[in-house]
Amino acid sequence: RAASYNFGIRTFGVHINGIVRDRASGAVQMWVAKRSPSKQTWPGYLDQIVAGGIGNGLGAWASVVKECDEEGGIPQAIAETAVSAGTIQYFTKSVLGLQPETQYVYDLELPPDFVPFPKDGEVDSFHLWTLDQVMDRIKQNLFKPNCAVCVIDFMIRHGYLTAETEPDYLQIIDNIHRPLPFPC
Repeated sequence: RAASYNFGIRTFGVHINGIVRDRASGAVQMWVAKRSPSKQTWPGYLDQIVAGGIGNGLGAWASVVKECDEEGGIPQAIAETAVSAGTIQYFTKSVLGLQPETQYVYDLELPPDFVPFPKDGEVDSFHLWTLDQVMDRIKQNLFKPNCAVCVIDFMIRHGYLTAETEPDYLQIIDNIHRPLPFPC
């Protein structure tokens, strides 16, 4: 997977939006991971509750369950309640050129009393924030860019960002759901 950047080979991953819904009001909060300061890429940036590449021989669903356990201490019984929410596709720009990436996106509603915990050293800490707080941090460029895209996709799908509230709404949608001219 790491060598794929050298050759511009399309890579695949899973990103899970971990949310908690207030039963009385319906308000949504999102769990956000802060990446470990020792991570090789994007140290200290904000990230999904769980995310990772799809390893050789694993499918998207198996990767969701594996990453939930490894990164967030999320038990399999909870991880298996994740709901597929489609994909986002984009190019990452690096000194080596453009890297096509596809992320399978999942939404995972967590029990209100569940608190994720760093298990494999890739996450420094977890934070439970309102969607307004999450958006503020996106605007401050505190999120790893592809993670911000996954959060924005969530906000669009759940009506937090709309054509009425975001002047670049259609451009955003076009850019996160663009076809990639690379084989699967």
